[in-house]
Amino acid sequence: MDRRHFLRWIGKGILGTSGYWLCARGVAWGKSAFEYALEGQNLIAAKRFAEARDVLKEAVRLDPKSDWAHGLLGRAHHGLGQKAEAVAAFREAVRINPADTYSRMMIEIITQKPIRRLKKPVRPLTPLEKKARAEEEAMLSQLTPEGGLAYQVKRVVIDPGHGGFDSGAVGPTGLKEKDVTLDLAQSVKQKISEKGRIKCFLTRTGDYYIPLSDRTVIANQYQADLFVSIHINANENRKAHGCETYYCSEKASSKEAARVAAFENAVLKYDEPFKKRPGYINIEEILFNFERRLYWEESGKFARTFQNRFEQALPFKSRGVHSANFFVLRRAKMPSILLETGFISNHDEEAALKKASIRDEIVAAVIRGLLNGRG
Repeated sequence: MDRRHFLRWIGKGILGTSGYWLCARGVAWGKSAFEYALEGQNLIAAKRFAEARDVLKEAVRLDPKSDWAHGLLGRAHHGLGQKAEAVAAFREAVRINPADTYSRMMIEIITQKPIRRLKKPVRPLTPLEKKARAEEEAMLSQLTPEGGLAYQVKRVVIDPGHGGFDSGAVGPTGLKEKDVTLDLAQSVKQKISEKGRIKCFLTRTGDYYIPLSDRTVIANQYQADLFVSIHINANENRKAHGCETYYCSEKASSKEAARVAAFENAVLKYDEPFKKRPGYINIEEILFNFERRLYWEESGKFARTFQNRFEQALPFKSRGVHSANFFVLRRAKMPSILLETGFISNHDEEAALKKASIRDEIVAAVIRGLLNGRG
């Protein structure tokens, strides 16, 4: 039984709280594939990979159509250093569920990682071997233009912050954050699409409101490898200035990061609340919670690499990398970052953000950050 079928059964109340499958007469059967998979996941978390592999093999045997179990088996093999077996398991997970972004990411990580070479070769390389080595390194560089991520980015979703009735921050002379973010996002999409190497999509293409929860749903539906939300910062201190990159974390890295997240999350009061039936068990949420920290870890690595490139072409001061609990990033099933490109509350930066030339520089800096300086 695959995970989607399992979820439908959950909704009908067929799974009891004991965690065992019940037949029509209430007689308990043996351990299910789901229970083996859940046990395997806990063993992986404890780094007991050999035990996890054996348990997950049983889960796959009982339910060969479970993409979740195959993905976990891939993680167990990867933890044991069994690369070929890990890739085979992850590929089976993707075959069953093409929307499994994590397994696709792991395939890229394992298959594209360069092989370590000896620091001192046994014999000196011939001129032909040196040329071949240089060509190989150049090819590897082209295959992994993202640098900060350990796999090749093929799809990017750009999110212009705010929109519609939600204007975002407003500058001293009336410049609205929602208008600047849309213009920047559209320009980034156009420039990336012109290069043809990466497919780029927008969460909104006009001045209308999209709930925060729907923005990452869009990225998940596009099966994006990277999600970038663009915003303009604001502060009661009108002298605050510069650009910064954020990624998602449970706890804010500073009081300022917590303040920024609180401002960006404030629009949640307009989102449609999700109403759960009494006794409803959201298994999809439980499963996603196990993977979330992996995406956040990748996001942190990429955010630091991105900011290092981003700041080299910025027209504003770099304020570094920070983290906080941004709701717009929280649900993404891929590495994701949030950019605060200047302070609209600062008179000088608001004036600069009105200029097409400055916006072009910001767009160039974003693309430089995404494409490893090849913008």
